[in-house]
Amino acid sequence: MSKKREAKPAQPERAKVIKGKEFDPSRYEIDDRARPFDGTVATARTVADVVKLAESDKNIQIDALVLHTDNKGGYKFKRLKRESFLEAFRNPKPVKLLPMRENSDPFLSDGPLATAGGPLPGGYSSANAGLVGDDYVPLLGGPFNKQLYLYDFQKMCALSFQAYNHDPFARAIVHITRDFALGRGYRVDSQDLKALALWHAFEEANDLQTQMDQFCRESSIYGEHLWWWLPDNQTKITYQTQNIPTGKIPRVRLMDPSACWEVVTYPEDITRVLNYTFIYPTQYQIFGGKDGDENVPTTKFIIQQIPASQIMHRKLNSVSNEKRGRSDLYPILGDLKRLRDSVDYSLLAMQKATAWAIDTTIEGSIDDVANYASEQEALGTLPPAGSEFVHTSKVKREYLGNSGASHGGDNLAFEWCLNKIAAGAQIPISYFGTHVGGGATRASALVGTEPVAKKMRGRQIFIEETIRKLWAELMRRNGMDADCEVTLPELLSQDRSAKIKDVKLAEDCGYIARSRAATIVAKELEITEYDYDTEKVQIAEEQDPPLFPSTIAPLTAPAQAEPTPSAASGSSGGAADADKRPATANTGNLRRALSMGKGA
Repeated sequence: MSKKREAKPAQPERAKVIKGKEFDPSRYEIDDRARPFDGTVATARTVADVVKLAESDKNIQIDALVLHTDNKGGYKFKRLKRESFLEAFRNPKPVKLLPMRENSDPFLSDGPLATAGGPLPGGYSSANAGLVGDDYVPLLGGPFNKQLYLYDFQKMCALSFQAYNHDPFARAIVHITRDFALGRGYRVDSQDLKALALWHAFEEANDLQTQMDQFCRESSIYGEHLWWWLPDNQTKITYQTQNIPTGKIPRVRLMDPSACWEVVTYPEDITRVLNYTFIYPTQYQIFGGKDGDENVPTTKFIIQQIPASQIMHRKLNSVSNEKRGRSDLYPILGDLKRLRDSVDYSLLAMQKATAWAIDTTIEGSIDDVANYASEQEALGTLPPAGSEFVHTSKVKREYLGNSGASHGGDNLAFEWCLNKIAAGAQIPISYFGTHVGGGATRASALVGTEPVAKKMRGRQIFIEETIRKLWAELMRRNGMDADCEVTLPELLSQDRSAKIKDVKLAEDCGYIARSRAATIVAKELEITEYDYDTEKVQIAEEQDPPLFPSTIAPLTAPAQAEPTPSAASGSSGGAADADKRPATANTGNLRRALSMGKGA
C-alpha cells in the first residue's frame, strides 16, 4: 500500500519575485534582517557592495543620484549611470571640500571666525558666522531632523560641562537656577504615615537630598537626566558578578546623559521607549583590587541596554518630537566664548598700555655700545630701587610707553555679549554682579525680577514633578496608594508677619483647620520638623496654671447674692464655711475697691 504524498501549498506569486530573502507564506511577510553581502542584489547595502555587484555582472545597470562638489567647493546633486559611477568610485578627484553648514564651526582653525593668533580647538558654536539668513534650517520634519545628531549631542554635553567648570558666567547661570529653584532642599509631606516613613527610609538609603541637588545642576548643564532604578532591589551597580548585594529599600542612581548613545523607541512613536543604550568607558584606576575571589579590573568598557521600565527620563528645552533635551547653556555657548575673548583682549590691551621700554643712544664706537650692553645685562631687566647710572653726556636714556594701546577703557563687546547671555539664560544682568548692571534702581530691579521668577517657578515645577514620579514609583513597587505634598523654597520673599496674619484670619473665618494653619506657620518659620499633635501635647504640658480660676467672672458680671449663715449646715460662718461660699469677682473685687476708697 503506497503512501500518498501531501501536496505542498502553492506559494504566492510574490515569492517568485523575491530572491535572497526568506519568505514566510503563512504570514505573507519577508525576513528583511541585514545579512552579509553574498553577491546578490538583496544583500547589497553599501556603495562598495554595489560596485562589486556591478563589476561581477555587466547586465546590472546603475542609476545613482549622488551628492558631489562643484569647482567652487560647493555641493550639488548629479545623476550618474553605470560607467560614470564606477569611474568616479575608482578614481575620485581630489577637491577642496567645504564643511556642511550644519557641521561648520566658526571657532575652529579653518572656521570663518578663526583669529590670527592660531587655531581655537573645541570652539563653542556650531552655528554660522552670524550672517543674516545663513542659518541652518532642517529641511524635513520628524524626530531625526529636530533632535541633535549623536555626536552633536555629546559635543553639547562636553562643551556645557567645560563651560560650567571654566566659565564664571556659565557657572553663575547654573547655580543661580539651582539656588532659586531648590535652595536648601525640598520637603515631602503625606497624610499616610506609613507611606511617609517608607519615603524617609528611601531618602536616607539613596541620599536623595544630595542626588536632587546634583540632578538640579546637571539637568541645567546637560538638558536632561536619567534616573536608574536598580533592578531586583540591588544596592550596588554591578556587572557580571555572582554576589549582587540586595536590600529592602529600592536604589536609584543618576546616569550620565552623554553615555546614553540611543533612546530606542518605535520608529513611528518616540514616546514608546523600549530601552536605553549606554556605551562608555569607566574611570581608569591606577591600582586594581580584589573582592574575595574576584579580581577588580582597573577599567572597563561597558555596553549595556537598560529596559525603559527601569529608567526615568527627565528632559528640558525640547520640542514634542525630540528624544533628548538641550542644555540651558546651549543657545549662549558661542557668546560665552566671545565674552571671555573680549575680556582677554581687553586685558591684553591694558597690559600693552602699561608696557614700557628704554631707548638708549650712545655716541661712540661699537666697543662702547658693547661695554654698555654688558653692564646693563648685569643689572637685569628691571634695575632695583636705588640704582645709580653713571655715564657721560654721550649716553642718552629715554623711557618709551605704548601710546598705541593707551585707550583700553570701556569694552562694548563685553556689554553686547553679556546682554545676549542674560537674554538667552533669562536672568537679569544685575544678578551677575558686574559693573554693567550695577546702576539698576530698585524699581527696575523689581521689574526685572518678574520674568526670572516665572522661569524659576517653571524649574520648580520640573523638580516637583520629578519628586512626585519618584514617590509614585516607590509606592507602586511596595503596593501602596498614597499621595504626597512637595514643598520647595519660596521664590520671592514676602512679609512673613503679614502672611502669618493672613493664615490666622483664614483660621478664624473657618476656611482652614487649626492643624493646617499651624503647619503653614511652621513652614514660614523654617521649622523643618513639625508635628501638630506632638506640638499640641507639649504646649499643654508647658502651659502655666491660670492666675484666677476659670469660675471667676469679670468685674462687670452681675452680682450674685451671698448665702446666709443659716444656709450653711452646722456652721456659723467659720473658715470652713467661707471656703464653701461661692466667691464672685463682683463681691471680692468690689469689697477691695471700697476698702481702698475708705482708706483713701
